[in-house]
Amino acid sequence: MGRRRVPKEKKGKRVTVKLIARKIGEKITETYKIMEGLIKTDRADLKDLKIGMAWRLGWRADPYGVLTLGQCRKRGDLDRELDDYDLVILLNAEAYPALQDREKERLIYHELMHAQIVTYADDQPKKNDRGRIVLRIRKHDISAFRSELQKYGDENLSEIAKIRIVDADSPLIQTAPTG
Repeated sequence: MGRRRVPKEKKGKRVTVKLIARKIGEKITETYKIMEGLIKTDRADLKDLKIGMAWRLGWRADPYGVLTLGQCRKRGDLDRELDDYDLVILLNAEAYPALQDREKERLIYHELMHAQIVTYADDQPKKNDRGRIVLRIRKHDISAFRSELQKYGDENLSEIAKIRIVDADSPLIQTAPTG
């Protein structure tokens, strides 16, 4: 018969998310104020969505030292039925307070840029059979290494290549002039 394992100490499961209230009293919280301002000025297409915000507790750097500061998550059908949010933006609870105002805005802007409304060919939003807008999470436009950006700048090489492939006046391979 096997040996029974005696637990050293009973620990409860740690909760790693905490919903951020939109208002405390009559005052809109900082994160929602930033997000709503950005939606008005830069992402008006998201104005009809219900976007929640939450703190993510205990996010640690990955093995390469990269620390996640935020994440935009699309809600599934069951989630949307339960709490009515279309998207939730998670913010690193430990890192966020260390950011300056412009950096906080940039972080929230970045996460909002991941939100993409699925559209039909006529650019009208696609809706599900419950009348809710269909969403997807957009990937980054550019993927690069810090040293690469320092050496070559921040131009998006993939976009440059696509433009040159399509643009007949600017072929990928230039031929040397004759003469």
